[in-house]
Amino acid sequence: MEQKSSLFKSSLIPGVYLGIALILVSVIFYVTGNPFSKAASWLGYAIMIGGVVLTQLSYRKSLGGAMTYGQALGCGVMVMVFASVISSIYSFLLFKVIDPSLQEQLRLFTEEQIISQGKVPEEQLDMAVNMATKFQTPVMMLVMGIFGGALIGLVISLITSIFTQKKPLEDFSE
Repeated sequence: MEQKSSLFKSSLIPGVYLGIALILVSVIFYVTGNPFSKAASWLGYAIMIGGVVLTQLSYRKSLGGAMTYGQALGCGVMVMVFASVISSIYSFLLFKVIDPSLQEQLRLFTEEQIISQGKVPEEQLDMAVNMATKFQTPVMMLVMGIFGGALIGLVISLITSIFTQKKPLEDFSE
C-alpha cells in the first residue's frame, strides 16, 4: 500500500519554521550590534542545511519510508522557497520600516569590504560602491532574497538529497 503525501503541505510548515529560525538569527545579531556578521551568515547556512535535511526525512517518512532523489530535491527546494519568502519579507521590513538607517550602514560596510579586499583601484572605488548600493535597496533585497534562497535551496538539496533518498524495496528485487 503506497502512501501519498503532498509536497506542498509537507514543505509549507517546515518552511515557515525555517524562515522564523532565520529571522531569529538575524534579530539576535541585529540586537547585539552585528547585523552584517559573517558568523550570522554561517549560522544561517547551518540552520538552512539542518532544516532541509529534517524536512526531507520527515517527507520520506510521510511517503512510507521510501523517497526518490527527485522527491527529496523537490522537497528541499520547496522548503527553502517558503523560508526565503518569509525571511526576505522580514529583511524588507527591517531595512524599510524598522531601521532605515541600516541601508547606510550596509553601504559603509560594503565600502569597507571592497577597500579591505584591495582588488578595486581607488579611482574605481566610488563606481564599485555605487553599483553595489543599487542592489542593496529594500525592494531589490526582497527580490534577490527570494530567488537567492531558492538557488541556495537548490544547491543544498542537490547535496542533501543524495543522503536522504531511500529507494523503494521493489527496486532491489528482481
